[in-house]
Amino acid sequence: MMKFLIILLIISSISIPFAAAHPFTEETIPSLTSSSPTGVTEVIVYFSEPVEINFSILKVLDSNGSQIDNKDTSYYEGEESLVVTTSPLEDGVYTVSTKVLSKIDGHLVPDAFLFTIGNVVVDPALLGQRGPSEIVFLPEAGARFPGLVGQTIVLGAVIASLIIWGTQNKQLIREELDKIESFHHGKFMSITGIGLVLIFVSNILMITVQTIRLETSPIDAIQTSFGTTWIVRMSITVILLGIWFWLYRKKVLSKKNQIPMLVVMLALIVTSSLIGHGAASGETSALVLDYIHNLVAAVWIGGIFYFIFILLPTISQLKEPKREKMSLVLIPRFSIVFIIAVGIVIITGPTLMWFLESDVGLITESIYGQLIILKISIAAIMIGLGGFAQFKLQKNAEKNLQSGKITVHKKLRRSLKVDAGLGILLLGVVALLTNGTLPAGEIQKVDAQEIIYGFKITEFTENTKFDIEISPFSSGVNTIIIKVSDLDNKPLYDSDQIKVKVSNPSKNISTIEIPMEIIKENKDSPTEFQGELTFGFSGEWQVEIEAQRTENANESKIMYLLVKPRLTNIQTQIIEYELPEDAKPLFPLYDGKNSIWISDSSAPRLWQFSLDTQEFSSYSFNGLTTTFLTQDNKGRIWFTDTPRNQIGFFDPENKQITTKTIPKLDPVISENTPIFIQADFDGNIWITIVNKDRILKYLPELDVFEEIVMPDKQSLPFALAVDEEGMIWYSTTGAGKIGFIDPKDNKITQISSEPLQAPEALIFDDDGNLWIAEHTGLAITKFNPVLETFERISVPDKDALPFGMTFDKYGNIWFAQHTIDKIGVYDPDNNNLIEIPVPTETSFIQFMTSDGNDNVWFVEQQANKIGTVKITEIPVITSQIQTTNDFELKYTEIASPLIALGIIATSLFYVKSIQDKRRLNSLINS
Repeated sequence: MMKFLIILLIISSISIPFAAAHPFTEETIPSLTSSSPTGVTEVIVYFSEPVEINFSILKVLDSNGSQIDNKDTSYYEGEESLVVTTSPLEDGVYTVSTKVLSKIDGHLVPDAFLFTIGNVVVDPALLGQRGPSEIVFLPEAGARFPGLVGQTIVLGAVIASLIIWGTQNKQLIREELDKIESFHHGKFMSITGIGLVLIFVSNILMITVQTIRLETSPIDAIQTSFGTTWIVRMSITVILLGIWFWLYRKKVLSKKNQIPMLVVMLALIVTSSLIGHGAASGETSALVLDYIHNLVAAVWIGGIFYFIFILLPTISQLKEPKREKMSLVLIPRFSIVFIIAVGIVIITGPTLMWFLESDVGLITESIYGQLIILKISIAAIMIGLGGFAQFKLQKNAEKNLQSGKITVHKKLRRSLKVDAGLGILLLGVVALLTNGTLPAGEIQKVDAQEIIYGFKITEFTENTKFDIEISPFSSGVNTIIIKVSDLDNKPLYDSDQIKVKVSNPSKNISTIEIPMEIIKENKDSPTEFQGELTFGFSGEWQVEIEAQRTENANESKIMYLLVKPRLTNIQTQIIEYELPEDAKPLFPLYDGKNSIWISDSSAPRLWQFSLDTQEFSSYSFNGLTTTFLTQDNKGRIWFTDTPRNQIGFFDPENKQITTKTIPKLDPVISENTPIFIQADFDGNIWITIVNKDRILKYLPELDVFEEIVMPDKQSLPFALAVDEEGMIWYSTTGAGKIGFIDPKDNKITQISSEPLQAPEALIFDDDGNLWIAEHTGLAITKFNPVLETFERISVPDKDALPFGMTFDKYGNIWFAQHTIDKIGVYDPDNNNLIEIPVPTETSFIQFMTSDGNDNVWFVEQQANKIGTVKITEIPVITSQIQTTNDFELKYTEIASPLIALGIIATSLFYVKSIQDKRRLNSLINS
């Protein structure tokens, strides 16, 4: 053994090395669950943990299997997401192949998924289909297994030697003590030497497997984050070998001599935790728990190895009476240590699992969960064998102590050999777990992309309660379930039928009665009815529910339900129209008839785009530019000419443009900068003068300007909007405020709030809420004028600057992001936000509008285009909606009682072992 370890140390000092939670896919853009619009130019994949960019790659393949990306895989938002760019994608089905190297455990994880672009018919089941990937990395598990066994043996032997043998009263064997200590030293060095050999071999196997996996050189393999951890681990192993040689030369294995090996071994198991699931979770608490779990498991299993392979052989050198007595007295001492270790494992194990995965369903259905159950089963058998030694062997030996016929040594040795075998098997399961995939990675359940369907509400009449559930609550066929009861949740005694009627008065769809049947009837619970409810299209539908009663008046409830698709169930197509001449189109305005009007910041002209002919016309005037637009109650299109300090209007009747110069405002030393323009209900024109802290009101009939001074200096008034009561709302981008002006007396009311971050564009929704684009605040914010509350919705892209806004036919709010080629869309009813890519690069979209059919239009200033979004609703298939059982067992409901029971049980056994130790010591020494 000595010669072999010397050779091993020489090899470790001169050899060049050949060169585990896995990064499973959490979210993808484009989404896996729905079709994306044409023009997508990048694919983004979010992973569960950091990945190495040098050994990670995304590939986008078309339907022919050809790679069509730009081969420029890079980090997207930190080390947990990757992006690859493509040319604008056309309609079709695309495959993304991923291969990523974990920065935590060094596993190279391949995967693949499909997504669709445009109007493509594809089996919906294929959209969520994933490529094959290893659930358990067997080569890595095989490489790490010897190291787990080795570090458990060495650490367990050192700790057990210190706290069990080192503190044992040896008065009984004082005459043979020198001989026993010498033999103990030899056995200790042999067993720990074997453990260190296993650790060293495991290190070599780990980097060898890593090198083969990466198909690279050993030098490149150790330059990864995992390679850095491996270097630290190998260095610690070499230090341990040096300590082993030093201890080997010592004649006596004293406590002081073992401390260096203990300290370095504690450092070694840190490296095990750094490449485990605890570290991959990103939680410091999980990492600490993982370390403690590894430590006490080593004390428990390693202690068994020490007992069976070092201490019992040492004691066997004694003559029979002393051998049996020493074996007997050591049982409770070992039991104390093992019980403490098991107690800590009972706490740290379930708590660590809670950090890694708390979904009971995922745990029980996954291979990882099945391995956990196997691990617990093996541990339970080991604990049972420990109980056998304490209750059977110890108890019988204690009874026979007075007669001197004790036969505990051989029986204990046989029992512990089985325990040791089970311990090795348990460590094998641990190796598989450490190199296995967590349940969330094996069973892809991505909460970030989960869409909740259905509608639930409870309605009351004077004496009746209706619990109503509609699923999937979308256009098409829906299932409606209604529970009818009295106010005490008891069935109505005089009713056994209901009527359900649906209609859409706005579309002249008359009332349709829905057949309902009883599906559940019980004298102690509400009567349950079910039927099929069809919404022919998205929009507001009227549903009336009437309880038919025989001894009382019928009771009914009318609901007005907004039925709309989720954002994942709409398909978008961008259609662009290029202006016939070079221009800088800026602001679009729908005139309520058949045209979109566009301002031009590069010339004194207005552009008209006909929705009927899809052709452009232009109208010029004496000026410099046109910036913002509005329409008065006579149908005239007003504009601001900012550099000329004038406003003007286009009269559709005579197709003439008239301009009006804005008077100079204090301080007259600087020119006015008129920006936004807004017509009120009376035909008056309001203009923001951004550099003079003023808003002007122009009365065309009187040809006079009225001046309203802002309450704050450097307020920089910007946008204007009119509410349903005719109040003129404004935003001040400098002061970060909003407020309104009463046009009757020009009185200003400013809203008191924390300053908004560059509030600019404003728009009202149908419910009277004011939406504000916080330009530099990276958010759109909803303000409720009645409650005076703000609700902030952050945009997903940190480089975006939200600006102009408009609404589509479903009530979703669309907003421009002129610094990126994407349009944002937010569903306020379902609290969901997505981005739609624009095909043209550097489009610079700042403002948007909607036409008479609520189609979204936008202007691409840099691209000299306007565009529209064609929106198509994708029907929801009821069978595709994931349903969940009402009963759900929570992880805490299982783990908490088991932890409490484990603590109580180990506490009782600990007290018993203490009493046994004291009693046996007293009997042996008496």
